[in-house]
Amino acid sequence: MEPLSPETPVGKFLAKNGPGLHHICLGVKDIKADLDLLKQSNTRLINDEPRIGAGGAQIAFVHPKATGGVLLELSQPQE
Repeated sequence: MEPLSPETPVGKFLAKNGPGLHHICLGVKDIKADLDLLKQSNTRLINDEPRIGAGGAQIAFVHPKATGGVLLELSQPQE
């Protein structure tokens, strides 16, 4: 990934951490159901509800503190 500017989330991450892994994206079939399961298990989320991401996909992020330090993205492709 390359930041569009130093002030974007990716730009700030790279300035703080240097090059390396930013996040892992998992494709899902039912993002709302998956978020509900994560909420029921008290998993810390960045997004409680899906939002629109690249290519019109519905996306949500799981907080790195819930995943051993890795930012995890859930992505349901646009139908």
